[in-house]
Amino acid sequence: MTLKDSVKQMWIAYHSSLGLAAPGEPIADLFCDNEKDANELADLVNKGIKRATASALWFFEKTGSKIPKSGEIFVVTDWAGNAVCIVKTIKVSIIPFNEITEEHAYIEGEGDRSLAYWRRVHIIFYNNQFEKIGLNFNESMPIVFEEFERVFP
Repeated sequence: MTLKDSVKQMWIAYHSSLGLAAPGEPIADLFCDNEKDANELADLVNKGIKRATASALWFFEKTGSKIPKSGEIFVVTDWAGNAVCIVKTIKVSIIPFNEITEEHAYIEGEGDRSLAYWRRVHIIFYNNQFEKIGLNFNESMPIVFEEFERVFP
């Protein structure tokens, strides 16, 4: 992924605000798999409404992706790769899909913030994601529930 100047500038500005030199290349990511949702979710994160994300553990395992850890920071981007804000991971839990609660759904901050909404959109998301990598959705599959806080700007 080629990082846009806005990502690099925000990374440097954040570390500078702490009196630190920016370490290496920025870590940047977006939420969701389509432009409309990615832009909406980045805005919700920036407003402090979306304070968590839920990823399938099986996706991390199948793709060799790194599971987030508490204390990590990354630049949230919109679909086009423009920097929106920086978040810091504060807690990572592995929770079976069917044990996600109303509180988890509320913290994730999407739609009407209800568990019913959360389940509906995440089943669709996981099915779409899994179709591309040969996995099948399961109600008891493990979810990496990552809680974060917006730290910059």
